[in-house]
Amino acid sequence: MNAKKFKDVEQVAKWRLCAGCGICFYACTENAISLVDVLNEGIRPKIDRTKCRECSTCVSVCPGIEITHPDISEKSIPELTESWGKVLELWEGYAADSEIRYRGSSGGVTSALALFCLENEGFSGVLHIGADQSKPLQNIPVFSKSKKDLLEYTGSRYSPASPCERLNRIEEADGKCVFIGKGCDVAALNKLDSISSKVRISEKLGLVIGIFCAGTPATSGTYKIVEKLNISPEQVENIRYRGCGWPGMTSVRIKGSNDQIHQMTYNESWGEVLVSHVPLRCRLCPDGTGELADISCGDPWYKKIEPNESGKSLILVRTTKGRDYLQKAIQLGYIIADRVESSVLPQSQISLLNKKRSLWGRIITMRLMRIPTPSFVGFGLFRNWRCLSIFNKIRSILGTLKRIISRKLYKPINFFI
Repeated sequence: MNAKKFKDVEQVAKWRLCAGCGICFYACTENAISLVDVLNEGIRPKIDRTKCRECSTCVSVCPGIEITHPDISEKSIPELTESWGKVLELWEGYAADSEIRYRGSSGGVTSALALFCLENEGFSGVLHIGADQSKPLQNIPVFSKSKKDLLEYTGSRYSPASPCERLNRIEEADGKCVFIGKGCDVAALNKLDSISSKVRISEKLGLVIGIFCAGTPATSGTYKIVEKLNISPEQVENIRYRGCGWPGMTSVRIKGSNDQIHQMTYNESWGEVLVSHVPLRCRLCPDGTGELADISCGDPWYKKIEPNESGKSLILVRTTKGRDYLQKAIQLGYIIADRVESSVLPQSQISLLNKKRSLWGRIITMRLMRIPTPSFVGFGLFRNWRCLSIFNKIRSILGTLKRIISRKLYKPINFFI
C-alpha cells in the first residue's frame, strides 16, 4: 500500500504516519484543517469536509509520508556522511551567557545562536516551541523577539509540538527569522516551495536550527509523569522536562506555591516513562539530528556526567550559512566552542545511530504486511542496515512484527469518532 496515494492528511493520521509538525494547517488555503492533540498519539489534523476542496495540497507538503534528502554538494566529513548526513564541521560548546546556559537543556547553544541573530543580524524573530501558559501540560508555537522571550521558553519539551502551524509569523515578519525545530519540522519547510500559492518561506528564513530528537512522546506520557509524582493535572502550574543543570531534573511546580516542586531524574522521566509513549511515525524517522537544517544541536552523551556539571552542546554545522553565523556568534562572544573529533558524534548518539540502522528492516517488514509506510529518499537506509549484526537485523524485523500484531498496526484508526 503506497502512502503517497493518500488524498488528505486525515488518511495519513489514520495510518499513524503523521509527524505532528503542523505544516498542513499552514498550507491549507481553505482553512479546512484544525489540529487536535490526541492524548495517546500526538497533534493530529482534522478536516472540515464542508471547506475542503480535495486539492491534496496538505499531502504534498507532508513530511510524514515522504522526505527526500538533497544531494550533498558541499564537502562533508566523510566518516559522518553515511549515517548523519552533511556535516561540514563538528563543534562542542555552550552559551557564554550563564543564565541561558543554565536554563538550556544542554549548553544553551540554540538559544544563544538565536539571540545573536536577533541582536546582531537584524532578525525579526525566532519561531520555536514553548509551554502553553494557560495549559502547562501542552505546547504552543511562540515567536520570540528578545532575550527575555527566549529565556521564558528555554529547555526541551518532550510532548507534542507543531511549530510549522505558525509559519505565518515568519511570512508576516519585516525581516529574516530563525526557525528552530525537529528534523520532521525542518523537512516540512523544505517541501513548502512546491506550493505556488504561498509566499516562499525560504526567502524569510535567515537561519534554520535543528534539534536532536529521539521521538516526540504523546501527551499521555506527560500525564503519566504527573501521575507518578502523585499530582493531579489540575494542580500543575508548569513542568520542565530538562534544564537548570545538565541534563537537569524533570520538575513539576504546584499551583499557588513558589517552592513546592516535585522532581524525578531525566533517566526516570525519559527512560522509564516517556519513551514508551513515542508514536509509530517517530519510530520510523530517519532524521534524529536535523540533517536538513543549517545547524543542528544536541547532547554530548559520550562522556560521564559529573555532579553539578554545566551543560555543553554538540553543534553540527551543515551549511556554509550555518558556519558563517556560528563563527560570528563565537567571535562576538555569544558562544564558546571548540572543534571536536568526528568520533564524538556517534559516541554521543548511539541510540539514534542504532535506530537509523534498524529502519530499513522495520519499513520493509511493514510493507510486506501491506501497511502504508513513509518514503525516505537519499538517507542511505539500506547501507546503514547492512552495518547491523545479524542478531540485530533479526531483532528489528521480529520486533516490528510483534508491534504490528500487538498494536494492530494493520488497521487504520479514526481519532475523531
